Amino acid sequence: MAEIAEEWDAYQEVPAIDEAYAEALGDQFAGQFSGATPDYLELLAARLGWSKGTRVLDAGCGTGGLTAALAARTGCEAVGLDASPAAVRVARTRLADGGSAGDAAHGGDSDHRVSYRVGDMTAPDLPPASFDAVLAIGSGYWSDPAVAVRNWRTLLRGDHPAVVVVISRILRPPTPRDLELTLQEGLFEPLPDWEGALAAAGFRVEVRDLTANDADCVERLHAALARRLPELRAQMGPELGERYVAEVEVLRDEHRAGRMRRTEVVATFIGGADGC
Repeated sequence: MAEIAEEWDAYQEVPAIDEAYAEALGDQFAGQFSGATPDYLELLAARLGWSKGTRVLDAGCGTGGLTAALAARTGCEAVGLDASPAAVRVARTRLADGGSAGDAAHGGDSDHRVSYRVGDMTAPDLPPASFDAVLAIGSGYWSDPAVAVRNWRTLLRGDHPAVVVVISRILRPPTPRDLELTLQEGLFEPLPDWEGALAAAGFRVEVRDLTANDADCVERLHAALARRLPELRAQMGPELGERYVAEVEVLRDEHRAGRMRRTEVVATFIGGADGC
């Protein structure tokens, strides 16, 4: 996990990346690597009955935009957890400065319901039975699903505990070029089996395909990054700046080839947390 944190630290606080994401997502911008939008979170919360009093762990929160948006849009209490100290630092700074673009239009009274901490999303150092739900959006690529689910179960409470994992998947094995670009191996076959791990833990699992919306976003993001390649080279260094654009280009090309899938896995425990 330390190696992952070091890699992602290098991408934080790069103005050209933030600008590209903001251009690609518009008023749905909630920070780098968000993997979803505030509108999506609002609909998800409505489906699962999350509201004021619901406590959600955002596992792998990155720079925290979606964590803040969840609290602002729904009234939930949201705790963001990420292994990257740089990402958590950005999240805390943005919260102190008034939140992210993605939640600004939905009230500024959510600050007291949002907090961020540095930690391992698969083994959180958090009290048992302290959350109603665990949310992992775009962060499940490096984790062993069975280990993560076992640890997350201990955190859950209430009558309708839930785990939501949103993850992209490329339906082929990685090539040497993919590995050279340091694309996360969990994107590729053999794919992490979140559905199987959650079902084995006793959850009822429902799966939805979110690919269409994701494809449009990746197209816009790649175009926005490519236009900023000189700035990325200057801000990140030539090698890292070019590699970052190349990574997003792989995702764009896989969408175009029909090999990329964006999957939502919603797991609920109907018997309540006592049955977990």
